[in-house]
Amino acid sequence: MIFPFLPLPTKGPIPSLGGARVRYRPIVSTRVFGPLGSRLFDGCLDSASDDTIFPLSLARRLGIDLTQAPQGEAQPVGGMIVAYSYAVVTLRISDGIETCEWKAMVGFADLPLRWALLGNACFLDYFDTELRGSRREVFITPNTLFPGQRTFHAGPTP
Repeated sequence: MIFPFLPLPTKGPIPSLGGARVRYRPIVSTRVFGPLGSRLFDGCLDSASDDTIFPLSLARRLGIDLTQAPQGEAQPVGGMIVAYSYAVVTLRISDGIETCEWKAMVGFADLPLRWALLGNACFLDYFDTELRGSRREVFITPNTLFPGQRTFHAGPTP
């Protein structure tokens, strides 16, 4: 599957990018399923994240009960410890040509996340990922650890 990087305009020139005014992020729209339906939520591929983390507000909208959920915590670089609750959900990603769907134990943190953190456990561990900087895209292929279903969609008939 191929996903284009998301261009993010900046307030000013970025010295490390030769004065460019745009940064690019490997964002993958991920459908999350819960008892009350599903929602599409953008996630940033993050190899520095141990777990895959979504905002707590998403769990509430999807009807995911976290009252007896196992707890986890993370400490962002230079930041305070962030607690989160784990739950098993179904995740789905697709580039329109291929779709992957699987069960995953993800965290829900009480933070206003712009993007989910698509971390190692239950996401990056299941895919071989190639960041193609010059093309500003990410190439994702399920690997032998992928526990779900992989579907290919037929293209238009000539």
